Amino acid sequence: MIRYVLFVIFIFLAYYAVKKMLKSALNSVRKDDGANQLPGEEMILDPECQTYVVKHRAISRRIKGKIYFFCSNTCAQQYEEKNQT
Repeated sequence: MIRYVLFVIFIFLAYYAVKKMLKSALNSVRKDDGANQLPGEEMILDPECQTYVVKHRAISRRIKGKIYFFCSNTCAQQYEEKNQT
């Protein structure tokens, strides 16, 4: 009889331990909405050479009313030439 009582207590404790671990794991996944990212600088994609550039170092050009950012003057000129038509 005591074996059964101990077995039921063991099952009860194991159930709550697993439940707590799973709940903790789910909460950590749900809270990962980008708030844990390291602070840094915004990166933008150069439309000509497909290179990522730090936004404040990029060269900006207004082409057909839209602002584009480039990694260099060369890429900006090539992109402008392609999209002048």
